[in-house]
Amino acid sequence: MIASRRSVLTACGIVAATTVVALGMTTVAGGAPATATTVGGCTATVRVDSQWGSGANGGQITTFTVVNTASATAHRWTVSWPLADSQRIVSSWNTSIAATGGTATATNASYNGVLAPGASTTFGVQLAGPTSTPTPSCTNDAAPPTTVSPPSGADVTVQEADNQRTVTLFVGQTLGVALAADYLPPTVTGGALSPLSSSGGYPTGQPLAATFRAVTPGTADLTTRTDHACRYATPPCALPAVLWTLHVSVIELPPTGTGQTVVVTAPDNQRDLTLRVGDTLVVSLASNYLPPTVTPAGVVVAREVTGGYPTGQPLVASYLATAPGRVDVATITDNVCRHAPTPCPSPQVRWVVHLTVTA
Repeated sequence: MIASRRSVLTACGIVAATTVVALGMTTVAGGAPATATTVGGCTATVRVDSQWGSGANGGQITTFTVVNTASATAHRWTVSWPLADSQRIVSSWNTSIAATGGTATATNASYNGVLAPGASTTFGVQLAGPTSTPTPSCTNDAAPPTTVSPPSGADVTVQEADNQRTVTLFVGQTLGVALAADYLPPTVTGGALSPLSSSGGYPTGQPLAATFRAVTPGTADLTTRTDHACRYATPPCALPAVLWTLHVSVIELPPTGTGQTVVVTAPDNQRDLTLRVGDTLVVSLASNYLPPTVTPAGVVVAREVTGGYPTGQPLVASYLATAPGRVDVATITDNVCRHAPTPCPSPQVRWVVHLTVTA
């Protein structure tokens, strides 16, 4: 019996600002700052202090606030944002700044790069040209590892992008959870899953890797959230927790008739298999695969096909071997952007197993 495994499933010092003399100058100090997404161990928010003019004659002064959201002390940080068309940097303070290819990049000065967890600093920029609120992103050297390795050997692996999704498993399959270091170990609600192992996660500073086994038909929810050391400081930081939930449905393997059940997954691509009449073939692939085609007909019969593109759910298809012969069970990946008015250049990945059925 073949039961292959799979894993499915970013000049130092102060520079005096140029004096601004322009008609129609608007002061917007104290307005609500725009907040960047928390990535790379820090956040950057920007407040537009004043704006004047429009188009090429416009300009603005902005203040950026950098907060270390990691659980370790940062020693340097970088903030970047796309410049509007024809927008340029006039001057800056408390940072070293450069613009290349339409992107502005600000780095810490020698005296404001060290930030304890939850600590913050500010820098300012004067921009000329069209007025628009920058949308910054931030990274620092205290960020947890950005590459999360899935647990080895899991039949199905889920990551942060799978938040709020539903995954279907067969009884006996294993589920791997791979999340960033600021997530707590997941908790299980429901009896369909049993914990097998867990490592990393907050407060270890290491990526979170956990595995679970599907033990009985039913449902279960995996839940966790992010946490940060600065939330326990005095005073605590205002960094919000990010919630993550996975819904799991566990089902029995399809009836196998009189023979064995063979489960094939992504690594079995191009494999030659031999089954006997009465055996069951189960194809388990990621959600971006189309339902398989069977060529020629009459050797195996589809019993159940669920998920696959465009449902957003993992593809699970089962076939009963009914007659001797040779047959290919094949499918291909698809992507919604390929069907847009201007299709994206997304390549398609073909998957096939060559099946021989004997009496």
